[in-house]
Amino acid sequence: MMLLMREILAMIAFASAMVFGIGGLVGLFRFPDPYSRMQAGSLCGTTAVFSIFLGTLILAPSAAMAARILLIIFFFLLSAPTGSYIVARFTWNAGTSQGKPLRNRIERIADKRQGGEAE
Repeated sequence: MMLLMREILAMIAFASAMVFGIGGLVGLFRFPDPYSRMQAGSLCGTTAVFSIFLGTLILAPSAAMAARILLIIFFFLLSAPTGSYIVARFTWNAGTSQGKPLRNRIERIADKRQGGEAE
């Protein structure tokens, strides 16, 4: 009975990882500007991977394995947001504008290549 309960909880964690992953992927394609896309990717990466770690923690066969997984979770929760911050900071320092959607710039580049007028 206890094993069945652990497996059900792990499946819920894995299903939530799938939902967070798909949501972040949709956000990467639907959000207009680079900073929103970066936030969607960061949130997707952090929450989906954390949910997978949580599922593996629930299914850990021994206390030693659970301790290793907890250590990995700890370092992951330190490094993933820090990495996203570093990328965002470099993007900001490169002069990427906050308000200009990428889609508009891509359309202008496509118009120029086709010989049309750019806005």
